[in-house]
Amino acid sequence: MRKNFFTKIILLFIIIPPLSSFADENAKEKKVAKYVMENIQKDYVNCYSFYKVAAQSFKNAGKDKSIIDSLENSADVSLKYNYDLGEIMGLNPEVMSQMTKDNVEKFVKLAKKDFSLLAKDYGMMCKNLVENPEQRTNFWEEKGKKKFK
Repeated sequence: MRKNFFTKIILLFIIIPPLSSFADENAKEKKVAKYVMENIQKDYVNCYSFYKVAAQSFKNAGKDKSIIDSLENSADVSLKYNYDLGEIMGLNPEVMSQMTKDNVEKFVKLAKKDFSLLAKDYGMMCKNLVENPEQRTNFWEEKGKKKFK
């Protein structure tokens, strides 16, 4: 399933735009593809941050190890795809690392203020992103098509 996700992203970003028959449509498709990639990459950064903060919060609360392991596994998946997309987009690994670190710090502050709000805002979106990345790609693609009419 993840291979299909990255295949779709690569098609959106690299292959489909040159096949377009009209210059305007080509430019629009490139903008939409870039928009999708940037937003999915941000989603993965946010989900990595959410899962790391949630795992630590659950550790601190003495919750079941299997729940913590599941959260940490989801964090690892999110981080991997964050970097995979960043690489496709040509982002510098050091820049991605700093972005990720800054985002985790932001999520720590949010969790200290109101963890339940953080979980409400990111829990289901991140679960869906990890389990079905194509659905989130389609979400951003539709938003991009509306934005770049």
